[in-house]
Amino acid sequence: MDKAPHCLECGRSLSPGVYDYSADVFGIPLCLKHQDWINALDASKEAISLYFALKANGVPVVLEWADKQKTVDMAIPGKLYIEVDGEDQQEPDQALIDFPRSIDSWKDRIPTFRVSNTLIRNSYYLGIMVDKLTELARDFKKTG
Repeated sequence: MDKAPHCLECGRSLSPGVYDYSADVFGIPLCLKHQDWINALDASKEAISLYFALKANGVPVVLEWADKQKTVDMAIPGKLYIEVDGEDQQEPDQALIDFPRSIDSWKDRIPTFRVSNTLIRNSYYLGIMVDKLTELARDFKKTG
């Protein structure tokens, strides 16, 4: 049995040095390729945390998912959009910009869940959200 740590994104075995660096810098085990991938993203730390928590539960989520009209923090393509809102999204001007995007998603029959980054920073609330979103993803599998 292989007891070496593995990349959470691709499952590749990690050397102790790569594991230690990744754990220190990212808080999760990632291979060099996926460390570069995370560094190149525009995703917040909270979005990345939620993404890997969902992936660990087997949820088929895509980070920084884009279609022809918009980019969302993550998605279960064709089923659900997840937006992680920071403090700036609480400002009325930004909220007004984000509102029509949510309406467009509903027109496409794809709900958008907006999650506050402060909830993700709290491990208790993160666990609750991950459990509920995992349950929802399992329902998607059952209903097609």
